[in-house]
Amino acid sequence: MTDATPPVDELFDEEDLRIDPGPVPQKQRRFSMPSVRYGSVAIGLVGFIIFWWLSSIQHDQFYIVVDGDAVQIERGYFFPFGSGVWAESRAYEPFTLPRGIKPERTGAMDKKARDATLLQLYIAIAKKELDNLASGQVDNAEDMLWRAQKLQSTSSDDRRILRMLGDVAFRRGLREVRGIQSRFDEALEQFTLAAMRGGAAYDGAHKWVAAIKSLRDEFRRLAVESGLDPDLILAEPPKLEEGAEPAASDDAADADAGAD
Repeated sequence: MTDATPPVDELFDEEDLRIDPGPVPQKQRRFSMPSVRYGSVAIGLVGFIIFWWLSSIQHDQFYIVVDGDAVQIERGYFFPFGSGVWAESRAYEPFTLPRGIKPERTGAMDKKARDATLLQLYIAIAKKELDNLASGQVDNAEDMLWRAQKLQSTSSDDRRILRMLGDVAFRRGLREVRGIQSRFDEALEQFTLAAMRGGAAYDGAHKWVAAIKSLRDEFRRLAVESGLDPDLILAEPPKLEEGAEPAASDDAADADAGAD
């Protein structure tokens, strides 16, 4: 090694020997216990608000449930799902559908839609019962109309319902006339028999026959004027063959036997 060659230690400067340690890693942060508690409370509060909101919506829903011909009103539970029978007043009690009638809606609905659907249904049932002169149930028609008047949130046409209640009274009157007509048939049979036989103590049976027949004819005329088929509401008078006597009742037969 010559004198011109520097020693090995002199080949490296002190600054060149420094090693860059790189970025110093930061200490990882840890969440404190108060932060965790506050986060849990916030999540729980949001969950409760959502639960309450969904429950409130469900509680305001109503259902018209049809099972065969049976109908009942249900209201949603104060819970996100589920419903149970609800009958706050007579208007919402379970009832039976006549054949051929069904509600327009049955799914979830608010109280206005519920009452609008029930009003239409009650009116339709009452009309069907009133129009059926042969077998319509007048009492059921009246019940439906009273229900319609007691609905909570529907501005029902009171005049229309009042007129239909008038039809209920008319049908009840027809029912009584039918009963009277049946008694008239029995009376006419006996007065006709008396007129054909004559009488010792009682005279004028033929006038009673004429009067009863006149009333029968008047009933038929009124039925036609009311747009009704008189054969549906009035019994036909007994028809006697010429020269034949009507069958006497047991009382008349006993009286004849006693006279003999």
